[in-house]
Amino acid sequence: MKEPLLKGPAAEEALRNYFLSIGFYTARGCKFKFNNFDVTDIDLFLYGKSSSLNRERINVDIKNKRTPQALERIFWAKGLQQTLQFEGCIVATNDTRPDVREFGLQNKVSVLDGRFLSRLVKSNRSHLDRINEEELLDELDRASLGKLGGDWRGRYEKAKTRLVTSLNFDGANAWLNDIHYYFAEIAKGNHSPTAWRITYVSIAQLAICLDFILREHVTAEHDQRYRLLDEGFRYGAAGRSLATKVGKMASSLVSTVVSDPELGRTLEHEILRQAEELKADILAEYFSKAAVQSSLFDLAKFFDVNAYAREVPPASTLPSQALSIIGVLADFFEIDRKQILK
Repeated sequence: MKEPLLKGPAAEEALRNYFLSIGFYTARGCKFKFNNFDVTDIDLFLYGKSSSLNRERINVDIKNKRTPQALERIFWAKGLQQTLQFEGCIVATNDTRPDVREFGLQNKVSVLDGRFLSRLVKSNRSHLDRINEEELLDELDRASLGKLGGDWRGRYEKAKTRLVTSLNFDGANAWLNDIHYYFAEIAKGNHSPTAWRITYVSIAQLAICLDFILREHVTAEHDQRYRLLDEGFRYGAAGRSLATKVGKMASSLVSTVVSDPELGRTLEHEILRQAEELKADILAEYFSKAAVQSSLFDLAKFFDVNAYAREVPPASTLPSQALSIIGVLADFFEIDRKQILK
């Protein structure tokens, strides 16, 4: 029998389930880092799609304590929203004073007060049939023997951080690296439920990232989206121009210490050659399709639901649209689909 959650995590799970039930993608406990500093944890990260053109990123601050300090939390949540350039923020507190809601309204901060929380706890919306975040973290620790066998929990924590600060091609390529790692584990025979959980989580996060990138290119032609994706997967957020610049800088540095000018030019060409040989066209062709682009948000929520399911379905049992993205990723990583879809 699982142990009940402590008061704070229980409130976070209840609110997470509520926001899931009304259509958001959610992530709990996302760390916000600046350089090498841990600035703060975001209790709940929300990502919503209100139309084909509009996306919402919302930081939720949750305090379910005897002294919630609600007014201070409004200041904090608003400041964090502005720092992250999110579209909104929410403070959830067990404080019931009307002044708290009024102060929130004046500062464009949505406040979910104690009355709302007490009703929510009794509602079916706060009790979805899924594992909670603590159970997932415990599974990831056990599956990889902590840091001894790949540190799956550490990889997952870093991935959640990217939801806050790296919804760009640098983030997308980092998620691709994570998915490649988990696919390789599965291809070697690790078809455990936990391996599929973390794989589904990573695919969901990649889909959110690509949905955010492509939101501004909904009306673009297919060829334009293809070129955008192809360059982004090859060269990252800064594009080909920065890769070329870095190559020239590296070539110049080599030339200052080695008398052979050909060595510097070889290094410059090698940097660009490796990027050109990446099979980014496979991903660009797939994700540039209008039907795929429009379904990314729903796919992210689908994979997230299955990642947190009590009984994790193997990939071979998923519907065709979910299978297609797994197949395309396997092709990109040059991993036999049959090894993944057993």
